[in-house]
Amino acid sequence: MRPIYLISKTPYPGVSHIPVLSIRFLTPSIDFSKYDGIIFTSKQGIEAAKRYDIDWSALLCVSVSEPTAKFAKKAGAVHVIAGDGYGETIPSLLQTAGSSTRWLYLRPETVASAWADTARASGLNVDEAVVYETVCNPDAANVSIETDAVLIFTSPSSIRCFLQNYSLLKSHTVVAIGMTTLNALPCDIEGKTSAYTSVESAVELARKLAQSDEK
Repeated sequence: MRPIYLISKTPYPGVSHIPVLSIRFLTPSIDFSKYDGIIFTSKQGIEAAKRYDIDWSALLCVSVSEPTAKFAKKAGAVHVIAGDGYGETIPSLLQTAGSSTRWLYLRPETVASAWADTARASGLNVDEAVVYETVCNPDAANVSIETDAVLIFTSPSSIRCFLQNYSLLKSHTVVAIGMTTLNALPCDIEGKTSAYTSVESAVELARKLAQSDEK
C-alpha cells in the first residue's frame, strides 16, 4: 500500500501526520448574554469558546458538520444543530430559528466562505468575533514524502502552508476533505473529495486509493 500523509492540525490513527498548521487563540471581550445562538465552523472555534464562561444551556448552537457538533456537545453544548459540512448551508440552518434570533459566529481570522455575509443579506442577525488564527508551523518542514504518496488536505490553509515547504507532484494522489479545500489546490493539480466532510471519511478514501493504482 502506498504511504498516506494527513496534512492537518491534528493527527489521525493509522496514517502519517504532517502538522503544517498551528493555532493561536485570541480572547476578545464578548458578552454572550447578548446572543441567543452561537455558530461554529470548526473544533478550534469550540476550543476558543471554552476559554470563556458560557452558559451553554441558554444558547442554541449551530455547527457546520456532525463531527463539530459532537465536539460542541462534549464541551457542554445542550441544543445543537449540525450542518452538512459546508458553510454555504449555514444560513438555511439559521433560518429555522427565526429572523429575530441573535447569533454570534466564533470565527478564525481568515475564512474560506462568505456565508455570514449571505446570512446578513437575507435579514439574519449575525455578529462575528475573531477568536483564533491559523498559522503555518515551521517545525513541519523536514518530512520526507514519497513521490507516490496519497496526501490528505483538510483546509485551504493546510494547502497553503504545505506549499511553503513542499511541492505537489503529478505522481501524488490528493484527497480533499471538501469542495472548498479542493478548489484551493493549484490549478494543475487534480484531487478527489471524500464522501463526507470529515477526516474519517477522507482517510477512508485515501486508504482505498493507496491500495489501488488510481491517481
